[in-house]
Amino acid sequence: MFGGSPTDFTGDGVDDIVTFTQNPEADVYVAPSTRTEFGEAKVWHDFFAPGGETPLTGDFNGDHKDDIVTFTKGTESDVYVALSNGNSFATATVWHNHFSPGGEFPAVGDVNGDGYDDIVTFTHDADAKVYVALSNGTDGFHPATVWHDYFAPSGEFPALGDIDGDGDDDLITFTQGTTADVYAALSNGKDAFGTGQLVHDHFAPAGELPRIGDVNGDKKDDIIAFTQGTESDVYVALSNGAAYGPGARWNEYFSPTGEFPYVGDYDGDGKDDIVTFTHNTEADVYVALSNGTDAFVNGRKWHDFFGTPGETSL
Repeated sequence: MFGGSPTDFTGDGVDDIVTFTQNPEADVYVAPSTRTEFGEAKVWHDFFAPGGETPLTGDFNGDHKDDIVTFTKGTESDVYVALSNGNSFATATVWHNHFSPGGEFPAVGDVNGDGYDDIVTFTHDADAKVYVALSNGTDGFHPATVWHDYFAPSGEFPALGDIDGDGDDDLITFTQGTTADVYAALSNGKDAFGTGQLVHDHFAPAGELPRIGDVNGDKKDDIIAFTQGTESDVYVALSNGAAYGPGARWNEYFSPTGEFPYVGDYDGDGKDDIVTFTHNTEADVYVALSNGTDAFVNGRKWHDFFGTPGETSL
């Protein structure tokens, strides 16, 4: 469950793409954005996030260059971070020695608004607790504490996003199923998320892939749904700061079944765009840019070989 996380590894204000091979070599490749395409893919780390681990991205030290993090899961459940220097990722070090074990789902976001991305885990079971470990900005995450005692139980799709535009990320969950409700719980910026509130009554039903991003550039994160299947439509519901407006179709064919869609600002205009990794033998990467009002446009190939089958590409 990858709801979205920033990928500006070079610090130039534009999101890039990354792929984790997650095989015995466990290489990490990055292809920086030139604002019109993705450049040459190069190895930025030669051993990170082998098979079975969950890799994500975020700026954990506040230098405006996004880093990589991996959750080892299993009995140890260590969390490793490799910081970006703008051209590669440094040696991975343990930033937390037990977080997001087993079947929990980790996420990344700045939940207290201090400029450092933190880690969050959803237990995603009958208890449905949400734990947060705040970044200290240099070399580790603080001890995990419960920030919500019931949110996103098993079967839902949890994520993080700044719904109200106050600078700290909030909880979002898509119930999917037939009801397809969307709930949010706002961060108090300190130590807890508030009561869950219904913010949309039908979005991203079962089979669709939800994502979070600011597609109109107003600093409030919106919700995106990729229907996949034969239609492969893309729907958006814009945040008004308290809830989401009606869902509207922003693209009528993007990321069909088998592909992996994601979001990021790939042209640097302050509005999040959509990307899809075909994850087949061609391993193409397509981008459609947000026009900021009602559509993702100019969909075309931005890279002709990146993210092969079995890799995790963001």
